[in-house]
Amino acid sequence: MGAIRKLVIGDVSIVAEDHGGRGRDVLLLHGGGRTRGDWDVFAGLLVSAGFRPVSMDLRGHGESSAAPWSWREVLVDVAAVVEEFGLHRPVIIGHSLGGMVAVLWAGEHPECPLAVNLDGHGNPTRPGQFLGLDELSAARACQEMTSFLGEMGRGLSESFLQVMREIDALDLFSAYRSARCPLLIVSGDGMAFASMFPEHLVPAWNAYCAWVEHELKAVVREAPSVRTVSLPTGHDPHREDPEGLVRLLLEDLARGNGGSWSG
Repeated sequence: MGAIRKLVIGDVSIVAEDHGGRGRDVLLLHGGGRTRGDWDVFAGLLVSAGFRPVSMDLRGHGESSAAPWSWREVLVDVAAVVEEFGLHRPVIIGHSLGGMVAVLWAGEHPECPLAVNLDGHGNPTRPGQFLGLDELSAARACQEMTSFLGEMGRGLSESFLQVMREIDALDLFSAYRSARCPLLIVSGDGMAFASMFPEHLVPAWNAYCAWVEHELKAVVREAPSVRTVSLPTGHDPHREDPEGLVRLLLEDLARGNGGSWSG
């Protein structure tokens, strides 16, 4: 365990952990419903690779206090951790929910050497997100998927439901196009999620995954600062293949330093 500090930001306490190391600074942001502990193995590998990683519990998660959730408030929390730990132009790596935070950070911090979104693609919210389905089938798929996801949310805390509403309201692909620093989007195998759906919804999920892939290709064509990579993992590449992810990070930092970010 590294050096743990508690920051008080207004009425919210945020807990973050410095894992040691003396190299380039990295800030690690976990996924929804998770904690900074998800990064422990990956952070150890980063230290060995010459980085200084810091992980934090996002508000409402882990040892950080419960608090209202908005993207703006979370970005303020992240900035406070960067300042508290003296992080200099840190690489920002986020998983799922944290990956979306990293994307928004990339839109406001051109000095950031690299922001990474690990498989943070959100959920389908409208019929146009089901590639290859006709209009009627897409409308039905959207209705059934949102209904199923809503049922899954029953019993969750109101604070977590607020997080989900913020995710659904975020125009993530617009945020990708607004990135002002190198942005790496890492996708796992979307089929890893298929098992959570009843059989009749699997084609709808496949159509949504196809739409995400299609839209990501469009973003890469339009935004030279954005690069996409697919890994043969599920939703948690930092836990399933941490060594491979460290290699990818080193490659992309080298690519960014060389000035070439296409494709």
